[in-house]
Amino acid sequence: MKKKVIILLLVLLVIIGTSAGIFILYNQAVADKEEKTADPIKIEIPEKPTEPEEELKKEEEPQQPEEPSPPPAETSSSSKASEIQSRLEQLVNTEYNAGGSVAICTGRVDENDLASVNSSPMQAASLIKLYVAGCVYENYEKVTAYDSYGGETENLIKSMITVSDNTSCNTLVNRLGDGVDQNGMALVNQYCAAHGFSDTHMGRLMLHPNDVDDNYTSVKDCCNFLKMANAGQLEGSSTILDYMNQQERRGKIPSGLPAGVSSGNKTGELSDVENDAAIVYADSGTYVLCVMSQNLSDAYTARQFIIRTSSVVYEMM
Repeated sequence: MKKKVIILLLVLLVIIGTSAGIFILYNQAVADKEEKTADPIKIEIPEKPTEPEEELKKEEEPQQPEEPSPPPAETSSSSKASEIQSRLEQLVNTEYNAGGSVAICTGRVDENDLASVNSSPMQAASLIKLYVAGCVYENYEKVTAYDSYGGETENLIKSMITVSDNTSCNTLVNRLGDGVDQNGMALVNQYCAAHGFSDTHMGRLMLHPNDVDDNYTSVKDCCNFLKMANAGQLEGSSTILDYMNQQERRGKIPSGLPAGVSSGNKTGELSDVENDAAIVYADSGTYVLCVMSQNLSDAYTARQFIIRTSSVVYEMM
């Protein structure tokens, strides 16, 4: 009996020891598993501070030099002047048949470009009176000192422009020269040189023989004179233009304009010369036009050509 109890106790001890071992082993296994599945430790490496954008030094490929910009396109004004000049050359080559030679110049007053065909000096006839008027206004006190009545000088200038009176012109030139015609003409020539009218020269009084010298100008000088007058760059500019607007001889450039278009002009005629210089106040913009012709075989045909030229230029402006 005693022996059975001892054996039973031994079996219980074995069972208890085995259970305890199994329990200890189980707990150790769980602990190991938890240790392995724990979150890993994160080691943060501080980022390099970002430099301001404008200070970043990146190694870039060298930039290719920019190709030079193409030259600016031709301005509309110069392009228009070229177009008009081509048309005027065609007009002269195909429609002018009055003999001798002809010259044309035109351009808008607000643009530098002028279109011209043959701008060499030609016989001025009464176009020279424009420059006489300008010279008188630049020497106004000197000339008016000879007035025999108040406003005489103005009346002489007005008659010289509006009806192209030759006596009025000669009187003004004489007074410019303090009673010496040659000195008066020399003063007109000085005036022209001072203002850049390099093709213009006064060599005789109106109606005087031209066997020794003559009066010359060019279509370009006349257009520049009118442009400068329109800009107020000459003494007496507004009065000269006002007298041109009152011109009574309007059978050339004004006759080629549509009804209602205002203009001012100064004509010039000799037996074989037909000239006209005008400023035209068109709706599209103010422009100047001068046509000169000399050594004519047919003055009437030359006048008709001036009218035709006026119409063509108006349409192109």
